[in-house]
Amino acid sequence: MWKPLVFALGFLTRLRLRGQGATISGNADLVRSLMAFPVVGLFVGTVQAALGWSLGFCFSSELSAWWVVGLGVWLTRGLHLDGLADVADGMGGAYEPERRLAIMKDSRVGSFGVLALIMGVGLKVFSVSGLLAAHCWSPLLLVPALSRYAMVLSMYKAVYARAEGGLGKAFVEGLGRREVFWASVWAVLIAMALVQLWAVLMLAVATASAMVLRSAAKRWLGGMTGDMLGAVNEATEILLYHAALVIAKGVGS
Repeated sequence: MWKPLVFALGFLTRLRLRGQGATISGNADLVRSLMAFPVVGLFVGTVQAALGWSLGFCFSSELSAWWVVGLGVWLTRGLHLDGLADVADGMGGAYEPERRLAIMKDSRVGSFGVLALIMGVGLKVFSVSGLLAAHCWSPLLLVPALSRYAMVLSMYKAVYARAEGGLGKAFVEGLGRREVFWASVWAVLIAMALVQLWAVLMLAVATASAMVLRSAAKRWLGGMTGDMLGAVNEATEILLYHAALVIAKGVGS
């Protein structure tokens, strides 16, 4: 498990551990790293929650939330937000899958991408602010773990959309039942440990988000891409933060 975790940490974050350089030697190690995606998400969430707790002694929940979300962006190099912006530009700029893919490949960010970034970051900040104000720490750890799990689910049995290949090609085409199984095990264990009775609901939200967006990717683009995987992570995080906020406000109590 250590080797997949090292590779997943190096791919999903800016952190590097010993042995990380081997990721460029072949696709097999990249594919195996998928089973550790929820664990890396848990690490990201733990760092963010720790910052939110620390800042709470000095600042308001609103200001703290900006720093918490900003830390997540820095730690992940904005990888998933970049995908969200590219997908928004593609969807807003064309109707044909081929044209959408061409727009998404352009390194420039258009107006649709900017709007998606503003909405995406804003929704996360205000959701996190509500959780910080309620001193609800478990979801801050859990949400990044389950959003990375949703990425794994969304690419299972999906078709890669770009004939020429791309960043997500090795993941999409190499993912098998073994990686999905272990990613699911970790996601379930993390959810049950952190939110107990609400684990089923949070897992259901993550799973539903992955399935809906995988179907949308096939309809919009003809299949999955690396940018779409980033959008899956961002959209799922937003949904999960909202679900956690509803729970924190006392639903079912």
